[in-house]
Amino acid sequence: MGRNAKPINLLLAQGKKHLTKAEIDKRKDTEIKLGNNKLVCPNYIKNNVNAYKKWKEIVKIYKEVDFVSSGDTGLLSRYCMTHSEYLNLCETRDRLSGLHADWSQYQNIFPEEFQETVERVLYSNTDLQMETAINKKMDMLIKMEDRLFLNPLSKVKNVPKQEPKQTPSTFDQKFGDI
Repeated sequence: MGRNAKPINLLLAQGKKHLTKAEIDKRKDTEIKLGNNKLVCPNYIKNNVNAYKKWKEIVKIYKEVDFVSSGDTGLLSRYCMTHSEYLNLCETRDRLSGLHADWSQYQNIFPEEFQETVERVLYSNTDLQMETAINKKMDMLIKMEDRLFLNPLSKVKNVPKQEPKQTPSTFDQKFGDI
């Protein structure tokens, strides 16, 4: 099948010039663009420290390569908020893992085995729920990264395929140069 084609802007940035000007122009024309290149950060992103930090990081990346436009602001905002929620879940999990119940006031009321069982059930259930939520957020982030071209594989897969070369008819093969 061969290698996947690279985006035209990536080829030009790398200095590779194996395509003609007409092929470069044609590939540039096939890219769909909605909106302009200016990405305006929504207020709810600016109000969230982690989301705004991610927004600035991504906008800096997109200044180098022309992949997104103002039409992609909604998806970019959702990605930044999801990233912030992911970080918050990880932080909460870490805080909960450091908590331990103080059974000293219940020493005479509940046996030690009961106390250990209650702690084990509470912590294992909480850990499982937190890990499930974190994994769901991580899956969402990976899917959005594909759509926003934030991983190399998605950049390579987005290049439009070239039209197949037409084979000349038998008439053209015999009489085409006349």
